[in-house]
Amino acid sequence: MSIPKPAAVFDRTHEWDELTRFCTDRAPGLRIGVVRGRRRHGKSFLLEHLCRAVDGVYTLALQQSRAMALDRFSDSLAQAIGFRIGRFTSWVEALDTAADVLTSRSDRTAPPLLVLDEFPYLVTHSPELPSVLQALYDQRGPSSGKPALRIILCGSAISTMSTLLAGDQALRGRAVIDMRIGPFGFRDAAEYWRVSDPETAFLVDAVLGGAAGYRDVVGDPPEPGVEGFYAWLARSVFNPSHILFTEPEYLLAEDPRISDRATYHAIWEAVSSGAATPTQIGGLVGMDAKSLTYHLNIMKAAAFIRYEQDLLLQRKPLITVADPIVRVHDLIVRPNLVDFEMREGRAAWERSRETFSSKVLGPHFEDLARQWTLRYGREQGLDDIGQVGTTTVACREHRGHEVDVVALGRTSRARDKSARITLLGEAKATNKPRTAADLRRLEHIRDLLCAQGWDADEAVLTLYVRNEPAPELREAAQGGRGLVVGMRDLYGTGSMS
Repeated sequence: MSIPKPAAVFDRTHEWDELTRFCTDRAPGLRIGVVRGRRRHGKSFLLEHLCRAVDGVYTLALQQSRAMALDRFSDSLAQAIGFRIGRFTSWVEALDTAADVLTSRSDRTAPPLLVLDEFPYLVTHSPELPSVLQALYDQRGPSSGKPALRIILCGSAISTMSTLLAGDQALRGRAVIDMRIGPFGFRDAAEYWRVSDPETAFLVDAVLGGAAGYRDVVGDPPEPGVEGFYAWLARSVFNPSHILFTEPEYLLAEDPRISDRATYHAIWEAVSSGAATPTQIGGLVGMDAKSLTYHLNIMKAAAFIRYEQDLLLQRKPLITVADPIVRVHDLIVRPNLVDFEMREGRAAWERSRETFSSKVLGPHFEDLARQWTLRYGREQGLDDIGQVGTTTVACREHRGHEVDVVALGRTSRARDKSARITLLGEAKATNKPRTAADLRRLEHIRDLLCAQGWDADEAVLTLYVRNEPAPELREAAQGGRGLVVGMRDLYGTGSMS
């Protein structure tokens, strides 16, 4: 049974199709799904609309005591079925009763659905809950012949949700869906914010990323231009009265394992400043790399940081910040906290403009260049694009080159010397016009890779730029020496050629 996606749900077409297929499959017995994702990415919004579409029961857990949580569950169930069924003293009683009541209704066209949102809040005071669900599954699973029932567990604490189905956990092997709801891609985010100007869309994405929930708390996007952008920052991220002024604190609060937040803030700040290895981070934080292992593992599991592998070389992965807004806070807000709290943000912003350009916009533009290459490169004739990442190329003359974008052929494997390199690119977020010298640098890097034994002869040399390239670079690109990708190309609003 196909269920149309509500007009209020932006994008998420694949997720909606998967969830509705799960909910409308009339196979007998209990089936469990897990939906996880960071705060403000739209999980609850999606699941609420799903419950409305299939007449399901949606209950949102709060940070309450066990007794209050059971009462809240009872109230949600009573509201959905139209009559009260009393109070529960345990989750065994609550879930058994819910299963009996929901499967006894004969007026349904699809299996009954129960959504437990913010599931980690329940597990905090009721650690037996996954085992209770395991027992319910064993009693009512697909092989039991019992009436169809669907349960979805959802949560923002990524570290908790990601371990529900791992190893020897109670729900291991008992879920058929493990869905990650992530932020919108940069093009979808621009459409979601209703921004048609690529430069403005890029600035919004560099500050807030693609988290859907930020639009609800920020409101309208910035007006085009420097002053419009600052006014937008001043009323939101730079505003001590605004919820986003302390957003990193709320993000850390998602993970129940994080208590000493000062250490985690310090790690974030070190990574935002450019530290990319445990040793470099430890040097700034004041801890040795070994002592940082536990903290870094928690931040990685919670999706607060990312580990990015070199695409060509066997090296230790580079650590980056996952949330753009955290990078902005660590580099701009925290160092100027007194000024912003004293409502003297203009002076702080002017002092921080260079930092914002080099350490916020620069890394974000490089990331967008890699995303575009992977997802939209075919628009410019890049048909053989497989894995996309970064690498470092040894060079005696220049002490090595960091390559912002490198792509392998579809059938090639990372860090395999027989891999075919199909693209080498450099992303420049500065306002300085790029020239043919940038193209010659990429030609030099390609020659180095070929001399080192890599299959890079036919790699497309690509420059990603924010402004109009110099005439000589345009002529070189038109002559077939390389490809120039501008902001209109990135956002699909037109070509630079």
